[in-house]
Amino acid sequence: MKEEEQMNKETSEKKLFYLDGIRGLAACTVVISHYIQVFYPAALNGRPQQAHFKWDIWYGHSPINLFYNGQFAVCLFFVLSGYVLSVKMFEKELDSETFQKLLHSSAIRRYIRLAMPAAVSVLLVYLAIITNAFHLQEIWETTWTDMKKNYYALDTNIYTVIKAAIFDPFFRLKAHPYNPVLWTMGYELLGSFLIFGFLALFGRVKKRWIVYVVLSITFIQTYFVAFLWGMLLADLLKHKWLQSKITAVLVLLMGIYLGSAPYTPLLGTMYEPIEVWTKIINEWIQFNMDPRLLARTLGSTMILFALLRLKVLQQVFGWKLFAYLGEISFSLYLIHFTFLNTFSAFLFSKVIHHFSYNLAYAITFMVSMVPLFILSHYYMKYIDQGALKLARKVESMLEHEKASTTQIYAQLREERRREL
Repeated sequence: MKEEEQMNKETSEKKLFYLDGIRGLAACTVVISHYIQVFYPAALNGRPQQAHFKWDIWYGHSPINLFYNGQFAVCLFFVLSGYVLSVKMFEKELDSETFQKLLHSSAIRRYIRLAMPAAVSVLLVYLAIITNAFHLQEIWETTWTDMKKNYYALDTNIYTVIKAAIFDPFFRLKAHPYNPVLWTMGYELLGSFLIFGFLALFGRVKKRWIVYVVLSITFIQTYFVAFLWGMLLADLLKHKWLQSKITAVLVLLMGIYLGSAPYTPLLGTMYEPIEVWTKIINEWIQFNMDPRLLARTLGSTMILFALLRLKVLQQVFGWKLFAYLGEISFSLYLIHFTFLNTFSAFLFSKVIHHFSYNLAYAITFMVSMVPLFILSHYYMKYIDQGALKLARKVESMLEHEKASTTQIYAQLREERRREL
């Protein structure tokens, strides 16, 4: 029995490592995507007049863009969240009481887990504004970027900043003025509660596949479908008829193709079928689906499907380096955009006077990664991990209060029974 428990524990830890690994690489993809957006905008928008390198347009609509496709990485984050938040709930050995406890525990911790690191990232932007640390505006004309954000025009009223730190990211599904990457936080929180609600209502219902179909149609035009499909992957994990390695490889290849759908126009490229089929589906069911969003969501779901079934991929993504990237992924995601527009923009504004454009960018990027990863490490250690500890503490306090209240009610009922 002990050997079996140890084996299950090792399997769980192994899964955690390779899921952390792919999450870490997704975070790196987001980082690279924003550096590309600032320094090589033609690789995203396909406009020759903004190209700094003769290959910018070519690799911008090739599978290479998977490595800097920010929206694909975000879709992968959401699919991973749907999977990780639900996979334990679908374990057959869980009794109803354990199922409810896990669900309740996850729901209590979720907001604090997300909110504290997000709030600190907004406060860092505030500090950068009042210390005049932003230098993006100094490189606009040199980089030809479309991202001409004026941080110094933002409201520095402390009430506005605090509201932007703890409320806006989670309850306003739109671009965040201080830290633009926080637009995903609302989806993370609401998507999490979509998962928890589904599990609470239908997690033990045998015909829940009908609900999957209905909700997929309902959310197909939004990011919420990524959470739903991640949960579906967790639900399908133990079905043996989906364990074929050949099937997994084919799904992986299709996932890479769909996930690398570029930002540039799809028509006239190898990605034209995505545009054509989405148009046909939209006309058939009267929807207005974005072909890129649909392709990237499907692609990220397929890639995770393959990862869960191919041990060679699990071994690769389970490497210590990738697992470490997974540990700091949330911190890296939260602070990189501010770091890019402060330190990296300042460094580039200086080195561009001494080197060619491409060399100046290479120096800027490589030098920037060192302090960025160091900062991400300590942000993870003190802010991210601090949020986890706080969430557990709040959960423990609520559970204790609930137990005390239950005990009081039980005593009152017993006293009343005796009086009668």
